[in-house]
Amino acid sequence: MLGRLFLINAVVLFVVMTLAWWLTRRRQRLDTVDTAWGLGFILVAWIAQAYQPSSHSLLIAILVTIWGLRLSYHLYTRNQGRPDDRRYRELSAKWQGSFWRRAYVSIFLLQGGLIWLISLPVMVATGPQLLSGNLQTLAGVWVWAVGFVFEALSDYQLSEYLKQPKRPKVLETGVWRYSRHPNYFGELAQWWGIALIALQSSYGWLGLLGPVTLTILIVFISGIPPIERRRSKDPAYRAYQKRTNMLVPWPPKETAQ
Repeated sequence: MLGRLFLINAVVLFVVMTLAWWLTRRRQRLDTVDTAWGLGFILVAWIAQAYQPSSHSLLIAILVTIWGLRLSYHLYTRNQGRPDDRRYRELSAKWQGSFWRRAYVSIFLLQGGLIWLISLPVMVATGPQLLSGNLQTLAGVWVWAVGFVFEALSDYQLSEYLKQPKRPKVLETGVWRYSRHPNYFGELAQWWGIALIALQSSYGWLGLLGPVTLTILIVFISGIPPIERRRSKDPAYRAYQKRTNMLVPWPPKETAQ
C-alpha cells in the first residue's frame, strides 16, 4: 500500500511543481518556487493522512502544516519588493539554451523530487505501527518544537536586522550569537523530530532517508556552503566564523567555560 501512496504523491508533486513553473513564467520570478516548496510538503502530509489514517500520520500532518505555512509565508513576504533571489540569479546565469525549459527541469522538477524524498517519514508513518503513545512520540515532538522555535526566531531576528539602515556587518545577537545558521539548525531539527515519530512504524527506517537527504543538502551542498563562501570574504564574518559554531547552537568561544 505504501508503494501506491508513493506513486500518488509523486504524481501530485509533478502537477504542483508544473503549476508553480507556469505561475513563475507569468511572474517572471524564479523564487516563486520557494513558496511552492513548503506547500508541497503540506499536500504530501494530508494526502498520506487521508490515504491511510493513523494517529502518527495525523500528528505529523499537523506538524508539517505548521512548519510549511510559516516557512511559505516567511519566504513570500521576504521576497516582496526585492529582486529575484540571488541563488536563482547566479544559477540561471550559467544556463544555455531555453531558459524556461532549463528552469522547469533544474529547479521545479528537481525540487519536486526532493520534496518527495524528504517527505518519506511523512508517508511511511501511515504504515502499521510498531509502537504507539510512548515516550518516543513525545521526544519527536520535543525535538520538532525546539527546531520550530529556533527557525522562527532566527528568521524574525534576521528580518529585523535587515530593516536597520545602519546595521553591523554581521548579525551576532539573539540566537545568531550561538550559531552562524540557526535557521538551518531549526529546519533540520524539525525534520529529525518528524522522522523520530515515524520511526515507530514498520517502515520507519526508510523515513530516515528524508532528514539524511535534507542534512546533506543543507550542510554540504546548497544551504550553508554558498553562504559561507560568499561571506568569508568579509573580515568581520571571518572573525565570526572563528568564535561561533556553524550549525549546532553553542556558546561562542570567548565565553565558553
